[in-house]
Amino acid sequence: MDEFATSYEYDSGSPDKPRRGGAPRFFTLPEANRALVLVERIVADVLCEYLRLNDLQETIEAAQESGKYDTARAARDELVESVDRVHTHVDELEDVGADLKDWTLGVVDFPCIAGGREVALCWQAGEEGIRFWHDPDAGCAERKPLETLPGMPMVASVRKS
Repeated sequence: MDEFATSYEYDSGSPDKPRRGGAPRFFTLPEANRALVLVERIVADVLCEYLRLNDLQETIEAAQESGKYDTARAARDELVESVDRVHTHVDELEDVGADLKDWTLGVVDFPCIAGGREVALCWQAGEEGIRFWHDPDAGCAERKPLETLPGMPMVASVRKS
């Protein structure tokens, strides 16, 4: 539901924005892949909560249209709690040093220095390890395979389960 995403957008920051309580963190590829153990769990929680938010938004709209204002009010209270949980999950990702870019697809960037420049190592929920990168100002649609990144050693490019 795009209307919801626009209404309840949360600014998770950017790679050049300092992490909560500290300077920006830059990952090596092996570090980013190790962080995926925790990041995958957090992103799974975000994706589930996002589905819940959409359901609640639909409940609110349907209840208001049918004049069931108590139901709408209760769903709105649940929605606020759900949004708070999403913010907590985003804060957890920021504490790791990762940046949630899309909470409908579960796209996460890990700031990295490769070949003397800042790039974003990019992972999406369901992918096995980090296999893509892009410029910090580019989005997920402009992801490129890690093999194309100058100055990136390809050691441990895919996490072994």
